[in-house]
Amino acid sequence: MTADQLKHFLGNHKFSLLMAFLMLVMVAFGYQLARYMDEGDRLTVTAQKETIDILSTENNTLTTRVNQLDVELELTQLENESLTKTLVDIKQQLNEQQQLLIFYERVVAPEKSEKIFVAEDVELYAAGDNQYQLRMVLLQPSQQKSVINGSLKLSIAGTQEGESVTFSSGDGSFVGENIKYRFRFFQAVNVTFTLPENFNPETIMLTTEVYRYKTSKGGYERSMRWDDVKVDGTSGAVSTL
Repeated sequence: MTADQLKHFLGNHKFSLLMAFLMLVMVAFGYQLARYMDEGDRLTVTAQKETIDILSTENNTLTTRVNQLDVELELTQLENESLTKTLVDIKQQLNEQQQLLIFYERVVAPEKSEKIFVAEDVELYAAGDNQYQLRMVLLQPSQQKSVINGSLKLSIAGTQEGESVTFSSGDGSFVGENIKYRFRFFQAVNVTFTLPENFNPETIMLTTEVYRYKTSKGGYERSMRWDDVKVDGTSGAVSTL
C-alpha cells in the first residue's frame, strides 16, 4: 500500500496523526540510541581513564624502583671502590709487615754465616738537582751478637767528559767523612750527597774494615750498579740498635 492509498484510506486527519506518531517513535528511538551510544562512550572513557591511572601508578612505581636501583648501584660501586682500596692498603701493609718480620727474624735469629757485616736494602733516591739520598741497612748476620764498629767508605764511579772518574767519601767534595757505624744488631744509614752536573754515575761501591772493639774482624766490599738501586721517593731517618 502506498502513502497516497493509506492517506485516502485513513483520511487526512488520521493520516496526519499516524505520521506524527511515527515521527515521535523515531525521535524517541533516536534519543534512546543516542543515550545508549553516549553511555557506551562514557564507559569507554571511564575504562580508559582507569587504565591510564593504573598504568601511571605502575609507571611511578617502576620509576621509583629504577631510581632506588640506581642509588643502590652507585652505593655498591662506591662501597666496592672503598673495599678495593682498603684491600690494596691491607695487602701493602701486610707486605711491609712481612718484609719487616723477615728483616727482624734475620737480626734476632740469623742463619749460620761467617759474615760479621753486610750492607742490605740499599736504595738511592733523587732529592733534587744532582742531589741524591742513599739509604741502607748495616746488619750483623752472624749468630754472635757483639758490638761492631767501623768506618764505611762510599764511592761513586762513572764518567765525566769522557774520562773515568770516582768520587769517594773522605775527599772533602763528596759526602765529607766516611760513614761511621757502631751497632750490635743493625744500623739504618741515610746519607745525602751531590754530584757534578756533567757526571754520569755508573757504580756504587761500599768498603769497610770491621772491628769488634779494637780487633779487626776482616773487610767488607760490595759493588752495585747505579740503575739497580735507584728508585723514586725520599728515605727515612737514621737509627741504630
